Amino acid sequence: MTPGRDVRSLCLAASLAAAALAPGCLPPPPQPARPNVLTDPCAERLHNLCGNLLLYYSAHKKLPPALEDLISAGSFSRSPAVCPVSNRPYVYDPAGLPLPKRRGRLVLYDPLPSHAKMRWGILVGPPAPGGLITANVVLVSEEELTAARE
Repeated sequence: MTPGRDVRSLCLAASLAAAALAPGCLPPPPQPARPNVLTDPCAERLHNLCGNLLLYYSAHKKLPPALEDLISAGSFSRSPAVCPVSNRPYVYDPAGLPLPKRRGRLVLYDPLPSHAKMRWGILVGPPAPGGLITANVVLVSEEELTAARE
């Protein structure tokens, strides 16, 4: 082989190797932004429902047996119990699911992981000495929800 052919062969081999490796060198696809509790419409809706839960609890000393009981109560705001992203009804369990590493129980949450592969929910804390509970809107990962359901 002549020196010119060696260089061309080497360039061709390098080009083929680069083309074969290129798909593996692409950056990973961008991750969706983590939802913000202050700006997400689902979190806002759940904040309204938190207020309703707290009012119901203060009047009855227990959580409503069904979500419909909470929404149909005349003195409460009429926030729909539907996720504005998936348009599916929230899941409600008055007994709640214990979330690992969190204090309280998840009593209401999104039916689907529609928020950057996560779910918004309401975490209700145990009654304090005065008999009051806390209710907070939280973002729950699929791993947390799976662990709570087991």
